[in-house]
Order: sequence, then C-alpha cells, then structure tokens
Amino acid sequence: MTVRLLFKAALLLTLLAAPTNNVFASKATRKQRKAEDREKAVKMANLKAAGQDQVSMTKEAAELRSYELRKKKRKGLLRKKEASLAHVLFPGASPEEYGDREPVPAFVELVESKKTQLPFEFYDLPTCPQPAEKIQKRFRQRRNLGSRLMGHKLQMAPYSFPTKVSKSCTPLCVVEVGGKQLRWLRKLVDRQYRVHLTLDQLPVLMRSKELNYAVRGYPVGFKAPPSYTGLKEDEFYLYNHLKFTITYREEPSE
Repeated sequence: MTVRLLFKAALLLTLLAAPTNNVFASKATRKQRKAEDREKAVKMANLKAAGQDQVSMTKEAAELRSYELRKKKRKGLLRKKEASLAHVLFPGASPEEYGDREPVPAFVELVESKKTQLPFEFYDLPTCPQPAEKIQKRFRQRRNLGSRLMGHKLQMAPYSFPTKVSKSCTPLCVVEVGGKQLRWLRKLVDRQYRVHLTLDQLPVLMRSKELNYAVRGYPVGFKAPPSYTGLKEDEFYLYNHLKFTITYREEPSE
C-alpha cells in the first residue's frame, strides 16, 4: 500500500514538472525570437540608412529584400489566411482562394459615359448606402499605379456575394427619387452613363445570350421612344433590379 502511494505521488510530480519546463522553454524561445527580431530590425535599418537598395545583385540587397517581403506578409495582428509571395509582389493580379460561404468583395468604380468627359461617384446617385466602415476596412484593397494616376477610388458595393450560395431576389433598400434628382437621372440616362463594377478584382460584364454580346458595366437606365411605349414623349426607365451570375473554378483535390 505504501509503495503504491509513493509511486502515484512520484508520477504526479513528474506530470506536474514536465509542463513547467516546457513553459520556461517556450518563454525563453519567445524572448530569444524577440531579441533576434530586434537585432534584425536594427541591422536592416542601418542598411537603409547607409543607402542600400533592394534591387542590386548583392548579398545585402537580397537580405534586405527578403526582410521587407516577410514584414509585409506578417503585417496585421489577425490574419484569416497567409499571404503568398505573389500577393505581395503583384497585389490584385494573383488569384484569390475563397472558402464556402466566404464573402467575395465587390467594388464600384466611376459612373462614366463615352459621350461626356465628366465622371461621377457611384454613391452620388440615389442608391443604397455604403457598407459599414468596419466591413470596408476588412476588404480594403491596394490600388495599382494606373488607378492612382487616373485618380480612381474603389468603393465597396452594397451587394453581398457569399461563395457557393445561390440567392433569390433580395431587396436591399427603398429610395425615393424626385425633383432635381429625377431630372439629373434623366440626363444621365440620356447621355448613356454606365455603372462599372469589379468582383474579385475582375470587371463585371452585362451579357445577353439572345443578342450575343457582352459589355462592361450596366447602364443607369434607358430611354424608350414613343414608337415603343405608344406615348407622346420619350419614357425614361431606371435599372433598379440586377441579376448576377458568377462562375468559379473549384480545385479538383477539394
């Protein structure tokens, strides 16, 4: 009986002692890693101060280039998925991967017309309000050089697209239009303004199988002549119902 009690006590002490050693070891490892990161940051800062670039074919340039890429990949406290090297080097050009029911961000660009040189912002139109600021920060995208030079500012669209989820007709909001806004919308329709959208960093096309054509964006509305409506004057119509058909590629292994 005494032997059994001593054996149990020794076993309990062994089990209690093992995690303590692991904790001390993990703390030491974290401290060492932080110290190494600080030394690395000081070394890279000294290289930058000395005028070292990242494009030369030297060992120091390669080390500085690798450090900057790793720093960009680690940026952010909470990451949903690891960024690949292609995402860092070519933002907006590399393919994205989405899980089931994961939202795919859609963005609106300028509302433009080939007849005039005056563009408008999408939310200048009487439409649904923008998504919440928290959602916009989550899906904020980096603009390429062309977008910056042209002054294009991507704004998040008020539409939601969960991956591999079919949705029926879903009302988003109710907007009343009248007075000056109505007259302004008639001018936009008459001058053939179009709304441009991007989904997963690709342009959204308006396609007609019957007429066999596909064109980027969709018009604000259309003007029907009296021969079509039977009225005395032209009748203006606004496109306030949109139907999206999204195709995707699924990995064979999944």
